[in-house]
Amino acid sequence: MHWRTLFGFALCRALCATSAAKPAVVRQLALVMARPGMYREAVASYNTAFPDQPMVAQYGSHLNLIQVHMLDKMAQNFSDNDALRVLLHNQIPLDWVDHAYTYGVVYLEQQFHNPTMSLDIFCEIDDERHQRLLHYGTPPAIPQ
Repeated sequence: MHWRTLFGFALCRALCATSAAKPAVVRQLALVMARPGMYREAVASYNTAFPDQPMVAQYGSHLNLIQVHMLDKMAQNFSDNDALRVLLHNQIPLDWVDHAYTYGVVYLEQQFHNPTMSLDIFCEIDDERHQRLLHYGTPPAIPQ
């Protein structure tokens, strides 16, 4: 398994509480990771809306992560915006989401071969991913 893919997987696991809702949360986080620039745009919008309290990414050996907890019946309503709020609330660094790009792509590829979402949604997200790649390029990896 590729390091970047494993990193994305671990980040999703760290942000998701174990429950029946976990697959929906992981799905949306992975789909955000698969679309270059989406999180950067959300951070820029947040910083514009709250200039006195900009998002400051947390780094270091001790991170404070708040896992997503929700009722199982609410999982179907978990959206891209919710996933972006989880990343923002946890002050996840932009370069971490960029680094996790391959996890999002692998997730999409698995959906193509073993779908758990509708083909229309898959195609819409994959088309958006391609447009974002043209605009932003392939997200860079964190230097080793």
